[in-house]
Amino acid sequence: MEFNLSRKDSDWGAESLVHMIELYLNPDQEGVWEDKGDEGGEPYTLDEETSDNINVAQALLNELKPIAKDVRRVQILENYTLLSTKLKSNIDRAMQSFIDMLDYDKDYLPAILGMSTGFMIERSQHKARNLLKRVAKMEISTADGEDFEKANLLLAKFYVDKGKNDLAQDLCKRCLAQNKSCSQAWEILALAMEKDMDYRNAADCYEKAWKLEFEASATVGFKLAFNYLKCDMFVEAIDICEKVLSQYPDYPRIRTEILQKAQTSLRP
Repeated sequence: MEFNLSRKDSDWGAESLVHMIELYLNPDQEGVWEDKGDEGGEPYTLDEETSDNINVAQALLNELKPIAKDVRRVQILENYTLLSTKLKSNIDRAMQSFIDMLDYDKDYLPAILGMSTGFMIERSQHKARNLLKRVAKMEISTADGEDFEKANLLLAKFYVDKGKNDLAQDLCKRCLAQNKSCSQAWEILALAMEKDMDYRNAADCYEKAWKLEFEASATVGFKLAFNYLKCDMFVEAIDICEKVLSQYPDYPRIRTEILQKAQTSLRP
């Protein structure tokens, strides 16, 4: 609402439009590649909501262009709009644009992150990972702080998937040193600890993520309750389960896999 109100402001209008476009392209704050398409090489079909969001983002881009102070940032947003369509021709256009940007400035972080996202959509995870490794060696810039955070956390996810939990933790801690309010960093850090069976510290990190998500994320709540269960903290596990179920009553996994087990464990 605040962004919409300030989009016509002479000082803050361009920045507000940038944030609005980012929200429409990624409303759930997840990677654009995580939207599951059809498997087996079948054509990808956008759902109606995603299609509507892309159309709104494009309209906002048209509004942004005449007043934008950072032309490269506008191009980055245009490329993400192209990537969001999941059409090969659009992905190719976006990737060529990222290549052109990196030919001009090989360390331009938004283009590195955007190209990594394109590789993920193309299912070329190893290319994305190799590109992101460059970011881990770069000095953090205040101007690109959010992109540093996104790139490092994406690389941290790769490391967790590969069982390199110590490297994942280091990257998460690097992000948290700059932004202790990053719920995703706490969540990935917790996941790395959980993989190492360090359930007590994992629970502490999940708890921070849970609070930063205003105790409204069913996924984080499930993970927190699970780690409480593994620590024999049954009362705490039950409490989280009840909070999740009060908001998401049709979430049977947390009831059967955690709540009932915690309740049974408390009975004499």
